[in-house]
Amino acid sequence: MTTYPQTTSTRLVTLTEAWRALLIEYRLPEPAVVSLEPTVNRITIQAGGGPDPLDHLAELLLWAYALEQVTAQWWHTRDGRLHVTVYGRTPTGVALKVYGAIAFADCAGLVALAAEESEGVSLDEIYTLLGLLRDHHQALTVGVSA
Repeated sequence: MTTYPQTTSTRLVTLTEAWRALLIEYRLPEPAVVSLEPTVNRITIQAGGGPDPLDHLAELLLWAYALEQVTAQWWHTRDGRLHVTVYGRTPTGVALKVYGAIAFADCAGLVALAAEESEGVSLDEIYTLLGLLRDHHQALTVGVSA
């Protein structure tokens, strides 16, 4: 029996089916951009999130929790953003990358990265940052309304 290497079109079908299955299986937030990349056999998603940094981090985590074999990193960009990238696999085994960014100033000093520095991070650390930022924003709101 002859086996043929997977062509770009069959990889595209595989990616499309994996994307569809992911959306059926999980209630996920609306992404800003979805790219099916058959040449690297990966789906790349830019999280929507809107302008609120808390919502944006929460959406990144929702996407991440739908994946398996997850790794993540964050990076303090030269232009003052905290760029977060999550890598993982869909339940069907397709590679997926989801990313987003918030203003580094919105991290309230809770992320210790110099400009242009990056590091691996766990989902627990992202979740902890989200919780601490929620507490910080609530404290600011209470202070303003008092």
